[in-house]
This record gives sequence, structure tokens and C-alpha cells, in this order.
Amino acid sequence: MRTNPVWLVLAGLFGLTATMLGAYGAHGLGATGISPERLAAYHSAVEYQFFHALALLMLGWCAPRRR
Repeated sequence: MRTNPVWLVLAGLFGLTATMLGAYGAHGLGATGISPERLAAYHSAVEYQFFHALALLMLGWCAPRRR
């Protein structure tokens, strides 16, 4: 089975941004004095970014490649 490289590249970019934003949230936002409610919302947004990266990865593996 051939994979679709466009979706795999997008999945990698989404995963990269989710990792970078998660690291910033864990190490940078805590020192700014942000409220716990906003920090929880930020955490949820980063989780959703990771879920979308996984969905794009599955799409890249399962989607047929155009010829």
C-alpha cells in the first residue's frame, strides 16, 4: 500500500506545532501568572492539536495516492 506524502507532511507539521506549543505551555506559560482556567483551556487546545496530527497521520496511511 502506498502512502500519501501530503497528509504525512501535514501530520508532521501539526505534531511539531503541538509539541512546541505544549512545551511552551508547560515551561513558559506557568511563569507568566496566567489563570488556571486559561492554562487548562490552553492544555485542551494543545491536546486537540495532537489529536488532529494523529488523524492526519491515519489519513496519510489510509488515503489512496493519486497517480
